[in-house]
Amino acid sequence: MKKLLYVASAALMAACGNPNSYTIKGNVEGLEGTMYMMDESRNIIDSAKVEKGQFKFKGVAEQPTYVTVSDSNGKTRGSMGAAVYLEPGQITIVKTEAEKTANVTGTKINDASHAYATAAKTLIDEFRKAETTDERREELNKAYEKLTLEAIDQNNDNLFGVNLFMSQVMGLTNQEAKALIAKFSEAMQNTEAIKEVKKIIAAREKTEVGQPYINIEQPDEDGKMISLQSVIEKKGNKYVLLDFWASWCGPCMGEVPYLVDTYKAFHKKGFEIYGVSLDDNKEKWQAAVKDKKMKWIHVSDLNAWTNTAARTYSVQSIPSNYLIDCQSGKIVATNLRGEELGEKIKELLGK
Repeated sequence: MKKLLYVASAALMAACGNPNSYTIKGNVEGLEGTMYMMDESRNIIDSAKVEKGQFKFKGVAEQPTYVTVSDSNGKTRGSMGAAVYLEPGQITIVKTEAEKTANVTGTKINDASHAYATAAKTLIDEFRKAETTDERREELNKAYEKLTLEAIDQNNDNLFGVNLFMSQVMGLTNQEAKALIAKFSEAMQNTEAIKEVKKIIAAREKTEVGQPYINIEQPDEDGKMISLQSVIEKKGNKYVLLDFWASWCGPCMGEVPYLVDTYKAFHKKGFEIYGVSLDDNKEKWQAAVKDKKMKWIHVSDLNAWTNTAARTYSVQSIPSNYLIDCQSGKIVATNLRGEELGEKIKELLGK
């Protein structure tokens, strides 16, 4: 009798199914072959055969995860891909041949992601229209910012909220980022992504205006080690601009004329530039310095984004710069762009 009851109980549980089970049903017009499910490291975790544009994945998601579903296995070129939040329930992926992106819906997180993407696309499409006025574009910018912050706030208990926050965090001040993090649930605050942002914020706070500069040391074009401290303490120097750039960076190259003009106008009055390149090719780095007549101090360990100086200053994007007062050793301004640089140096050193 016990055995029969055990078998009956097991059968009942199987019939009820795992509460964490998911099903992904796809319908993509014109698609044939095989669909692959990959994790964030592009490792294949499942595959499904496509028949007349339709495919299906089944499995168990003990906790929501972010995956990509694509007809590319990472080694071959694919025709479509979709970002999916793997969570319990039935998820649908639908795409017609006329659509550029697939629509992923059916569960809480995927519905939230889809709703945001749809609303954001409407704003972006209007922004890009040639007939849209500058005044209207400013309104659209504000609407996009409001939409994004509201979506993060409404999804502070799930991975979509975390990923959306991550896409915006570099444009936020430390205070704004910390305020948003505080609203996330405890589980989301313990994700690796949020933990990493907390580390970045802590590092950025050390390089805010009013903070003392952090010394760095890197080789110049001849391999000679030059420290930032030696430049700041050099007699005659009053202000030093720590500038992070790279020869392959278009926006960086766009800033060069302003750097050159400011250097010419104020170098003899005590203005110096300590340029750290995030290049990994010495020839291209040197060529840019020579061609653009960048006649200030240049250093690099040629490790691109893993440049140790960039990591010390928690540089997340370039161009990025820090203006240092040599007398106090403190940062007095950051990210001076275009004419702002010349205006600031003129304010500090006079005409």
